[in-house]
Parts: sequence; structure tokens; C-alpha cells
Amino acid sequence: MYQRKSSKKCEFEPVVSVVVPVLNAEANIDSLLKSLLDIDYPKEKIEIIVVDGGSTDRTRDIVAKYKVKLLIEKREGSNAARNTGIKYAKGEIVAFTDSDCVVSKNWIKGIVKNFIDPEVGCVGGIVKGLDNNFFSKYADNSIFPVMRNFKKRKKLNSIGPFTGCPVGCNMSFRREALEKVGGFDENIRYCFEEDELIERLCAAGYRLILDPQVLVWHKHRSNLRELLKQMFKYGKGAGKLLKRPKNQKLVQRWFFINLLGLIQTILTVGFI
Repeated sequence: MYQRKSSKKCEFEPVVSVVVPVLNAEANIDSLLKSLLDIDYPKEKIEIIVVDGGSTDRTRDIVAKYKVKLLIEKREGSNAARNTGIKYAKGEIVAFTDSDCVVSKNWIKGIVKNFIDPEVGCVGGIVKGLDNNFFSKYADNSIFPVMRNFKKRKKLNSIGPFTGCPVGCNMSFRREALEKVGGFDENIRYCFEEDELIERLCAAGYRLILDPQVLVWHKHRSNLRELLKQMFKYGKGAGKLLKRPKNQKLVQRWFFINLLGLIQTILTVGFI
């Protein structure tokens, strides 16, 4: 007997592993985990992995209250924690965020729809400030924002200062792409770690998608002292990268833009 075939297409719903590197995150980790567990996506297809880099506060005790996987990483640096998360992840897609973030309810759905295209190796979203103070608003709305954001969806085969690039607290990757290029460079700390990895992905033939509908909220620095301290860490990391010939072009490309952003911040705050 003839049976009519269903016209409904099979949905692309891969298992997604969310990796969160943490260090002394007791003040924020609770809010992040609650938001991750409230995501609108099949619960059996979400894996949450928290990788602790040696916390001395109550971070591990708080994480232990949730049904998530907790790993301990003794090596220093967020990239070491990220690579450990990748090693133990089961998902076809591996997404990354940070302990001082809160993810949107449709975060994973927004990520997944961009990976339907087999050419795509990385998806980056936007980051907005959690708080309503001046520095949080300034970080989002200045000409050179602290978190690199974008307003339109883009599909790219390379990155640059004016094309955009994902930030570490809102980026996701096709697992096979990460394995193909060898994951994160653990010698890079403080800055440009995602840029360096994405350059290798693009060189291997994968595409990058930047999608403003993929949203997380971030607890931005709340005063000038904290903001300058953050910029100092970026500069310290960039200085180390300049000593490595293979990364010199990468650093030079972004350093000028970041320097302009720092100057703008100091001048703006000085006139308040």
C-alpha cells in the first residue's frame, strides 16, 4: 500500500558540549549554570563541562550542586582548561563561555542553526553588558568596544580588525574542525587566543559565521581601574606573542585597534 512520505524535514539537533573554564568564580558561576540549565534545547543533547583551574574559593562546592561535569586542570591558562574540556566532550559541537556570563535562552539553537552548513567550523555571537552602570554601557557602545561586536550576520573565510572575530566567552566550534587543527595553543594567554585558533581554522578551509542573534550577557569591568588592568593583561599577552614569528602579523593587526580603544577610554572617562 502506498504511503505518502512526510514533507517535514529532519531537524539538525546535534549534541552540544558547553565548556566553561573557571578560576575562583564563586561570585558568578551560580548565575551562569542556572542560565545554561534553562536553555531551550533538548536537555539530553546538552552537556555542560566546567573545568576548574585551581580555585581556592567555593567555586567547586557551588558547581557540585548542579548536574554538570566538573574537571580539574592543574596546568595554567584558560586554553589548557578549554583543551581539557574538548578532550572529554561528547558533543559534535563544542561551545565556550565564561563564568562571568549569562547565556540567552535560545543561545544553543542560535549556534546550531549556523552549523547546518558543513563548511562552517566556527560560530561567534555578540556580548552585551549585564550591568546598567556607565562602564558597562560604554564597553558596549563605544566606537572601539571592549568586546568586539557586530550588527549583521556574516560568513567569512578569514578574519581581520574590521571584519570581526568571536570573543572567548561566546564562541563555538565543530568538534572535527578543532581536532583537525589541534585545538587551542596553550602557550598563548591573556589575548588573541581565539583569533589565532580561528586563523588556523580558516587556513584549513573552514568558514566562520558571526551571528548577532547568538547572545550572551557579560559582567563588564565596573570601573576605570579594572578596565585598565584588563587592558594591561592584553598588552602583556600581546608582548609575548610578538616574540613568536608566526604570530607577529596577528598581533600587529589587532594591536593598533586595541590601542585606539584604550586611548578613547582614557580620554572619555577623563572628561566625565
